[in-house]
Amino acid sequence: MDKSIEAIWKEGFLNEKSLVAPKINDLYNQKSIHLVDRMLRMFRINLIVILITAIVFPVIYYFLDALWQGLTASVLLLLTAWYNKRQIDRIKTLDQGSTSLDYLRSLDQWLRDILSKSEKIARFSYPLYLLIAISTIWSVWDKQGLTLKIHQKFPNLTVIGNIPLFLLIVAGIIVLLMFIFSAKIYKWEVRLMYGRVFGKLKETIAEMEKLKQ
Repeated sequence: MDKSIEAIWKEGFLNEKSLVAPKINDLYNQKSIHLVDRMLRMFRINLIVILITAIVFPVIYYFLDALWQGLTASVLLLLTAWYNKRQIDRIKTLDQGSTSLDYLRSLDQWLRDILSKSEKIARFSYPLYLLIAISTIWSVWDKQGLTLKIHQKFPNLTVIGNIPLFLLIVAGIIVLLMFIFSAKIYKWEVRLMYGRVFGKLKETIAEMEKLKQ
């Protein structure tokens, strides 16, 4: 063979008059479409899971006798779903450019913007979810008489309301740590859920840019 496969691909991708060009261009068009469809499908599945969780939470918390905490968590989840839905809808407004590469670059930039904004939101929403969880646990324990047992066993404890001060301090430290590490936790969750498809997007863009060189 006079030309390597890479050379043929490069010529076909760059030269629209080449006989190979339509096949190569179609290959990357199909690859791009499949990648975007897969990404949108994952986003929608995540959105559905959030909505289902928002519906189920009040029911679960009702049986824990912590309905208000469940409703609060549900409202936060619904706000998250609303925000995510708006971001998904923005994909339709992305600049599609003249080639699949232009569109994938636009999509990659959109993802970086969204992840940056979501990371900032997570810095506050994660501690809120943790506060709701701590409040629920304490509410359940309080209704089971744990508060009274603590007061009887340690009568000299400083108490604010009916909560021992040391427990408030511990809870405060835990929430503060969540605030500090929320961005890293969010990034870990994103890698866990979308790491492969995001990696595939960058890989495809790199391949197409290499062929254009």
